[in-house]
Amino acid sequence: MKRIFLVLLGLFFMSAVVYATGFDMVKNVGDVTVRVSVGKDSPVVGKNNISVELLNPEKGAITDAEVELAYFMPAMPAMKYETSAIQEGSSYTAVLGLAMAGQWNVDVRFKRPGGKFEKTTFSINAK
Repeated sequence: MKRIFLVLLGLFFMSAVVYATGFDMVKNVGDVTVRVSVGKDSPVVGKNNISVELLNPEKGAITDAEVELAYFMPAMPAMKYETSAIQEGSSYTAVLGLAMAGQWNVDVRFKRPGGKFEKTTFSINAK
């Protein structure tokens, strides 16, 4: 009984740590690291603040890029939304309006001055 209590107590504290850290994802595109954060919690139906950080190989912020987001449900690719992200400090921010619960793919496209657009896709699950 004591062991079950300790396991449940441990799970409770682990869930609090996950809740506090927010919803972050990281991928690499060539020599650029793309870090995406969605608000403080998991994505939900409705408006979600999203932050995109672009990091160079030295892990310094890339602040002179053009960043676009496209998001859609894989089961309904015709239901596609697009928005541009606005630079705020060392990151780019936008609002995603997720119309319904379920899996959404978020395409992050970015272009550095004189370069071409590069893309990576993140998958999120709206509740």
